[in-house]
Amino acid sequence: MAQVWIDDTTLRDGEQTAGVVFANSEKVRIAQLLAEIGVQQIEVGIPAMGGDELEAIKEIVALDLPTSILAWNRAVVSDLEASLKTGVKAVAISISASDIHIEHKLRRDRAWVLESIKRSVDFAKSHNLYVSLNAEDASRADMEFLLEFAHTGKEHGADRLRFCDTLGILDPFQTYERVKTIIDQTGLAVEMHTHNDLGMATANAVAGVRACRGRARIATP
Repeated sequence: MAQVWIDDTTLRDGEQTAGVVFANSEKVRIAQLLAEIGVQQIEVGIPAMGGDELEAIKEIVALDLPTSILAWNRAVVSDLEASLKTGVKAVAISISASDIHIEHKLRRDRAWVLESIKRSVDFAKSHNLYVSLNAEDASRADMEFLLEFAHTGKEHGADRLRFCDTLGILDPFQTYERVKTIIDQTGLAVEMHTHNDLGMATANAVAGVRACRGRARIATP
């Protein structure tokens, strides 16, 4: 199996854990330690939040660590403009993929999601950014639409798809089949982002890596 790349999301998703709030100095030190142990990519936060979050991201970018620094964004141009101000060279563009999220969280439809992907990925690539297109709640998405979601991202220049098991509902067998289908049908590199609600995050991440045949990235909260 080819090398597995790690995209560590401690500074963004990890801080969403109840009771966990990092001071800026802690964020900088965590980033330094992750780089020291060889993590290939660090998701440092959400520039569009502004304030201390934005300043911490700028400080980490300025360290010029030997790793890729990635910022998280919604699929809107204003978020990406905030990321550009930090100097990052990689961005996550995140938007819902499941109908339940699209209808009840976004209050939109599938067509709106696809147009948001086109617009935001086009903008990011026009600024020479590496793009991870995040399929939120991918584990509950209709597979036909998820494939259209991935194809749309690829056609507009996305470098990989992040498959998010947002509620941690999958088992390793389901994970393997779904990730393999995405890769077989689109040829797009897939990043596994697994949650541990049912205690299956590690097993699902490994199953995703197996399905990726060496083209995987694992996000680790």
